[in-house]
Amino acid sequence: MNKYLNLKVLSLCSFLATLFVACSQPPQQTKMPPMPVTVMSAKAVDIPLSFSYPANLTSDKDVIIKAKVSGQIVQQFFKAGDKVQKDQILFKIEPDKYQAAFDIAKASVLVAEANLENARKEHSRNQVLIQKQAISQRDYDTSLANYNSAKANLESAKAQLQNARLDLDYTSIRAPFEGILGDALINVGDYVNASSTNLVRLTNLNPIYADFFISDVEKLRFNRNLADGNWEINNADVSINVNNEAIQGRLYFVDSVIDEKSGSVKARAVFDNNDTKLLPGIFTTITSSGFVQKNGFQVPQTAILQDTRSAYVYTVVNGKIAKTNVNIAYQTNDFAVIDKGLKEGDKIVLDNFKKIKPGSDVQEVGSK
Repeated sequence: MNKYLNLKVLSLCSFLATLFVACSQPPQQTKMPPMPVTVMSAKAVDIPLSFSYPANLTSDKDVIIKAKVSGQIVQQFFKAGDKVQKDQILFKIEPDKYQAAFDIAKASVLVAEANLENARKEHSRNQVLIQKQAISQRDYDTSLANYNSAKANLESAKAQLQNARLDLDYTSIRAPFEGILGDALINVGDYVNASSTNLVRLTNLNPIYADFFISDVEKLRFNRNLADGNWEINNADVSINVNNEAIQGRLYFVDSVIDEKSGSVKARAVFDNNDTKLLPGIFTTITSSGFVQKNGFQVPQTAILQDTRSAYVYTVVNGKIAKTNVNIAYQTNDFAVIDKGLKEGDKIVLDNFKKIKPGSDVQEVGSK
């Protein structure tokens, strides 16, 4: 019995010793094979840039026409939607009383001219007589005063005639510029008051303008890159998309003052609109092109990574992953333009980002 027990104890001790030796040996580490990655070679080129903004079409001339004299409308010479030329007659106000006022003013000028001629002759005679001491100084002074008064009366009569002529002319209400008319806001027979009654809306549609706004940050970026020579402008163009049609225009102005409330700069482009298919109030997107990034690196957005401090890309250096911080000068949904951080020939990693990190061994399996 004791012999059998001793054998069991001996066997157990031998097993434990073997287990202890096995556990005390360090495990053998298996080296992971290099991770396959696709890379692209960085190449500095001149890259065309374009910028898009929401825009609102507007007219530079859009007015409600009012009468300049009061009276009854006796004629209308247009229908809604008509295109009219500058000075074309739109309405006629009953002119009788203005014609009468003009005739009276004209007659007053004739009377004033006759009075002036009479005063001139009287004064001329008195000039001769005063030298002969045939009249008193008082009589001479009176004739001179009458002559000057007659001249002033004539000037006053002429001014009244001019006012009467203007009032008579204002009975024909004319278009102040070329444009498209809306519906008449009054009817023939209505009495209108000078400067207060709305008659019709007139809008100039050719050319038409697109107003848009550039953020202060972007405006400063424009100025800095142009001043530094990083960007150039080659034949700057603008276009809008209306009903899936691209319409070309030209930049009209960019304001030099940043609006404090919106933090943006107003800009305006102008478009020919001979067929009047562009209408004020249309909201669209305006694209400005013609800018060029000098010696930039175009990198797919999928290769751009971001941490709390900056954007970066992974590059391959001697078969290992390196983190390379970059500066993005411009970007779209598809690509970014890098102006700092890369150099010609750098190998930029394009995929397998979840399986690599700085220092990882990689194998290039494809390039673009």
